[in-house]
Amino acid sequence: MDSIETKIANECHIKTKWRIKEEVLKDVLNDLNDDNRFMESERLKAPKILGVEYYLLLKIHKEGPKEIYLYLVLESEMAREIDATVDLCIKSASYKLDIKETYRNSDVIGEYLCKRDELFDAEQKFFVNGIMEIELEGTLKPQGIIRKAPSLADVLWDNEEDEDLTIALNEDKDLTIAVNGQELKIHKWILCAKSPVFTAEMESGMKEARENRIEIPDFSFETVQIVVEYCYEQEIDDLINEENALELLHIADKYDMNLLHHKVQFALIDKISESNVVQLSNAAVTSNAKELREYCVCFLINAAGNSTLIESAKNLREEIASEIGRRSLFSVVE
Repeated sequence: MDSIETKIANECHIKTKWRIKEEVLKDVLNDLNDDNRFMESERLKAPKILGVEYYLLLKIHKEGPKEIYLYLVLESEMAREIDATVDLCIKSASYKLDIKETYRNSDVIGEYLCKRDELFDAEQKFFVNGIMEIELEGTLKPQGIIRKAPSLADVLWDNEEDEDLTIALNEDKDLTIAVNGQELKIHKWILCAKSPVFTAEMESGMKEARENRIEIPDFSFETVQIVVEYCYEQEIDDLINEENALELLHIADKYDMNLLHHKVQFALIDKISESNVVQLSNAAVTSNAKELREYCVCFLINAAGNSTLIESAKNLREEIASEIGRRSLFSVVE
């Protein structure tokens, strides 16, 4: 099977216009209570690149209060680096900025625009009929995809309980999980280390906490069994399949099991195809699966561009269809 990186576009075209009202910008720049006065455009998502948002920024620096700078900001959660070739221009003022840079993480790249007095000088023509229009057009190319989930060490480090793990590992399993007439035993601390939801339940003083017994009626015994194995750091990759993955995704979301949520998402991401992308897109919405949703949206946009037939497209949730529509059209933001 092809990797997911081969199923989505490895570059995309971005284009937008930012229209700024003169009186609004004056109010922002005259705000003396802000040492770093700035104004930013609406944030837009790159149509075909995973997890990338971009926006424009006008800013006065404290060190140079008479100078205004124009920036392009790229924020990325999934791409290691982004090669950007972008033109920014204000045609009425004959201003043009060419950006050809590599962005890493959340980079801000730009340069000097003009002096503050020049910006509002009618002869400079930055504003026409009280409106300045900044146009952006270019290409973004991601370099490498990040597939990193938080580690168990991160979870334990952030846990407010300072337990003696050596002693805890030697304790008998002290918690019962009941699933539709069947039971599983687990160390309470192991389950709580993986899930703040279960931690809160065990600290609530309610019946579950007093009896050290949790009822999970909404999921199959097999799914809960996989979750318990996962809690004990057992390898579960071979246990995740198309029959149980969506239920695993749902249980991980419900009980805020962040590590498992990431693991199942990327197991599903590798299985995205024309036949299941609608089902996975819809599941990503209901289970708050951000990474899976992003891959599905990019997959669908790329499929539309290639005139690829998508099965059950009419069943696509409105949230996904709207996102595809927004990201497929060039935007005018004010």
